[in-house]
Amino acid sequence: CALPIYEHLILGYKCVNKLDGSYTLEASFTEDSHIGSLKCLYVSPNGTLVSSSTDDSVRLHSLIRRKDIGQLFQHSGVVNCIAFYKRNHMFTASEDGTICMWKIRNWEMIRVLKGHKAHVMAVAVHPSGKLGLSVGSDRSLLTWDFVTGKLAFQRKIKEVALNILFTSDGSHYVLIFLKRVEICSLEDTKTVQEITTSWRINTTCFVQDNILAVGGDDRYVLLVDVLTGKQILKLDIAKPGEDTFSGRVRCLSAVVCDGQNLVIAATANGNVKIFKINLSEEVADVVLFYEARVRVTCLATYALQDSQHEEEQPNIKESKQVKKPAIHKSSKKNVVETKTDKVTTEQPDDDAEVELEDLSENTSRQTKKRNTQQPIVQPNKKRKLQATDTEVAGTERSRKKKRASKSTTQQLPGRRIKQLKKTKKMKLITK
Repeated sequence: CALPIYEHLILGYKCVNKLDGSYTLEASFTEDSHIGSLKCLYVSPNGTLVSSSTDDSVRLHSLIRRKDIGQLFQHSGVVNCIAFYKRNHMFTASEDGTICMWKIRNWEMIRVLKGHKAHVMAVAVHPSGKLGLSVGSDRSLLTWDFVTGKLAFQRKIKEVALNILFTSDGSHYVLIFLKRVEICSLEDTKTVQEITTSWRINTTCFVQDNILAVGGDDRYVLLVDVLTGKQILKLDIAKPGEDTFSGRVRCLSAVVCDGQNLVIAATANGNVKIFKINLSEEVADVVLFYEARVRVTCLATYALQDSQHEEEQPNIKESKQVKKPAIHKSSKKNVVETKTDKVTTEQPDDDAEVELEDLSENTSRQTKKRNTQQPIVQPNKKRKLQATDTEVAGTERSRKKKRASKSTTQQLPGRRIKQLKKTKKMKLITK
């Protein structure tokens, strides 16, 4: 996980399993490329850490290679929200009133969406990738067509929304306000459910399907079903053994690791608590509690095994291949080796398998004939026999005749050649 702090630093931690079965966080890296305090932090599906700061910059960091990739230049204001669509595109919403669409492969800016008259607070991408919603500080809710890059619909809402999210199936969207959560239908924009709290909401995230985690100025994190409004779990983020809690939940994150749903909560004073969630039994177990002793602004988590190998593999051209002896189909092995130290395997098609069978049968025939001391006969080739003296003399005479005919043909006039062609006599008699 990564913890941005007010001192324009990003602290990276790695969750380590101890020998006794417990877990702890170990310092992994520190990034100080920003000159302002961190605003938001997200990790792309390919393992790139994207951070925005109050210095109006957006920087890219590789979690696999532990390297600063560079900076994105387009916005003239602070980026308040970063959203991803699979491994293809990234969307950034800024206080300059624009939303930028980026291509993740080469980080090229594709489109600039303009429609908000004030700060863009958040942007959400539909699971199909063709539709998007954004909310602004002017109480506006805009619907975007990401295929054409045009504004499709806009309407006013009652108050300023802090964040907006889509459900897993895309049938509903969730508006996060100061002290309430409103769930609306995408088809008719009508409110389906409304969840209210007595404290300020600072952060939300989806744990699984329609289960939303809500945290704020309280010691408990609520897990609720957004479609039914039912409260499923209540997570206590206070330090174990303490009855009083004076902090607030600053950020939440959810990740699936080794088939387990984990919820990570970070408080403003730097305490990090990880819960293992079992939604079927409605039980939550505390995995670890860690005191970072820093002022945290946001949080990002990532399971490195999801795309670790994919990012590390370069695009290397295949070298010339050296064929190994053919093997039988039943052995189910691919024997293809390169001249370099790199080895590439290719799955043979049906025709190749037939060729392998033919070659294996021919090899077995040859070995049998060697054992019986018989001459080896190559498949699909005529048998070569030793020529006798008479045959050798005959071949030499035929060669001389051909040479003589060529020389005579060159010396004969053109009229004589035409006459021979008309009579269809192709043989020339020489002395």
